[in-house]
Amino acid sequence: MTAHAKLSASGSHRWLVCPASIRMEDPYPEERSDYASEGTVAHEVSEQCLTKNVDATEFLGQTWTLFDNDGEAYFTHTVDGEMVDGVQMYVDYVRGQKGELLVERKVDFSTWVRDGFGTSDAIVIDNACANVSDLKFGRGVKVDATENPQAMLYGLGVLNDYEFIYGEFDTFKLNVIQPRLDHISEWEVSRTDLVTWAEETVKPTAEIVIRLLEDDDFFAQEGHKYLVPGESQCKFCKARRDCKVRTEHFMRIITDGFEAVNVPVDPREVHLLSNDDLGALLPQLGGFKDWLDDLHTVSQTKAEAGEGIPHHKLVIQKGKSSRSWTDDKTASNALNRAFKKEGIEASATVPISPAKAEKQLGKAHQLLKKYVVTKPGNDKTVLVHESDKRPAVEVNPTDGFSEAA
Repeated sequence: MTAHAKLSASGSHRWLVCPASIRMEDPYPEERSDYASEGTVAHEVSEQCLTKNVDATEFLGQTWTLFDNDGEAYFTHTVDGEMVDGVQMYVDYVRGQKGELLVERKVDFSTWVRDGFGTSDAIVIDNACANVSDLKFGRGVKVDATENPQAMLYGLGVLNDYEFIYGEFDTFKLNVIQPRLDHISEWEVSRTDLVTWAEETVKPTAEIVIRLLEDDDFFAQEGHKYLVPGESQCKFCKARRDCKVRTEHFMRIITDGFEAVNVPVDPREVHLLSNDDLGALLPQLGGFKDWLDDLHTVSQTKAEAGEGIPHHKLVIQKGKSSRSWTDDKTASNALNRAFKKEGIEASATVPISPAKAEKQLGKAHQLLKKYVVTKPGNDKTVLVHESDKRPAVEVNPTDGFSEAA
């Protein structure tokens, strides 16, 4: 096992906090999402804008295809107006910085992290100041540049690669641009503080990560000490659904500090949760939800793969049927005639739903029978407790599911 290319800048928010996470993720396949792929296209369009000195409108309507290392296409996206606007916001921000522009440069921070490197979206160097900008094109949570480890590692890479060319830097301005959230975050850090962080935090943590990766005995005996669950570092960790330490973490939060109570609880006992209790628990709700969702997902996945989950079974959950108009325009005209006849003050220029029409005209109205079609819902398999009265389905991972005899 090797640590090569594993201690990335983009993953540093995880491995700097939870050093054993990289070793935990090792058996899992690479995860690729359409959201991330769309972000890759946005980065490529941004790079073209900055290097060719053109605006993003030049690429409107162009189709971009991404290929994997084997040359196989895995994602195609046509640049639309939303991407053009987002890319232009980022491009304008970078162009507004004074100095020499370097676009999409690989930076090396291996002085502090063995084999450590990353690609900085834009670097603008102005005398002793280096502006390091990072484009994030997703719609997710806002990212703050303040003490952002990915941005700081890029800053270290700029320090390592370019100081001997441009002279000693004294200031690094780290910027995160999120166009689809209309969010720009900026943070300034001195060379001294950046290097101190690298020496005191990054380097020793990276050495632990590498040892965990390469020393099986050390990982087996000490690895649990370096698993540190939390909402941020667990959110996209590939091992999050199976991580026992994460489960123990949330179970402790649930149980610590609370004594068992009799059921049912007297509703007048409002003192059971104090304001302090609520203040401590509320910040954990996002992590709780993610953890519970992940537990259900991994259990369902294993059950569908033929692995038995004790005291649980797979059953068929009937899909909910839906009603719609056979033709919107015809339905609009028919509804308006019916409303007029019945003396109802209403308009169906845009057809109201069959359910709303039913409330206005009554369930037995001929119009509903004539112009409404009912579509059956999609059935799906769900994992439930064995006490559920629905029959279990037999699992054949290759051929789908069939109801048990």
